[in-house]
Amino acid sequence: MSRSTMPEASPPESHYEFKPFRYSSHHWILKALERESKPVKILDVGTASGYLGKIWTARGHSVTGIEFDAATAEHARGYYDSFQIADLETFAFPYRREFDYIVFADVLEHLRDPAAVLRRCIPALKESGKIIISVPNVANWVIRFSLLFGRFDYMDRGILDRTHLRFFTLRSLKKLMGEVSCRVLEVIPTPLPVQLVFPSTEKEFFTLFHEAHYAITRAWKTLFAYQFVITATPAGPQLLAASEDKLIPARELKNK
Repeated sequence: MSRSTMPEASPPESHYEFKPFRYSSHHWILKALERESKPVKILDVGTASGYLGKIWTARGHSVTGIEFDAATAEHARGYYDSFQIADLETFAFPYRREFDYIVFADVLEHLRDPAAVLRRCIPALKESGKIIISVPNVANWVIRFSLLFGRFDYMDRGILDRTHLRFFTLRSLKKLMGEVSCRVLEVIPTPLPVQLVFPSTEKEFFTLFHEAHYAITRAWKTLFAYQFVITATPAGPQLLAASEDKLIPARELKNK
């Protein structure tokens, strides 16, 4: 079925939704791609209902999607040039130097072994390619305050989403990128998504409040950030053929 004839079915119920408001993780991820003066190729890993792919495709980019949940994928796939339904923990990423960007928007925290997944995806990047990642900050002041009173309660959404398998601080996220031989180029903190809890605060009247909130978040990001959005790039030439767990740098290959 072509994209133009895809029925406008309602997406499956999900607490993963598009966050269109300013300074959200999706705001920064989309903004990173706005720097491109011409269309690029994007691999959207963990598409959810396809809200990011829909926007990128409308802007003329070529977008490939990967999603684990079959029901969600059926709604999303019409927004992508190509699509895979796959388990990321075992997916082989059968691409070589194809993409300008690989995006993991709110994905790594759901994986048992995010380092292995990142290693397998790196050969899919072009030489100048970048990886964009967003993850929640478990060191946010709300979580710290809860721990002070002995509480670490899982929820249906947020930093302690009950489907999260891994938890990140800024330090552990940077360490992870070092383990997969990637260099972090940019770190952007996002403030607590007040707009999701209180939708009325999206009104223009609250603009100054959100500006002040974001200023505080930037000033002390390790404490106040709700999420971190990072842009990274492989730190050096990588062998395109990769095993499931390890990439061999080109300089080592020469010595074999």
